[in-house]
Amino acid sequence: MVRYAAVFYLLEQMVLNLLPSKIYEKYVRFYLGLLLVLIFLQPIFRIFQLTEQMDAQALVYELEQEVENLR
Repeated sequence: MVRYAAVFYLLEQMVLNLLPSKIYEKYVRFYLGLLLVLIFLQPIFRIFQLTEQMDAQALVYELEQEVENLR
């Protein structure tokens, strides 16, 4: 867990340093922060087996959207 967070932090710093301008920095930080929250929530998802449920719901939603687009 700590290893993933450390690697993520290194990748985050690399991405922030590669940005061409500082205009988008706050947006990139926001989305990278969301990803970091997901990294920290992964053990909780595994405990309650939420990943399988979320995958199934995402698949159902995706199929519903495809059916709607076909109409």
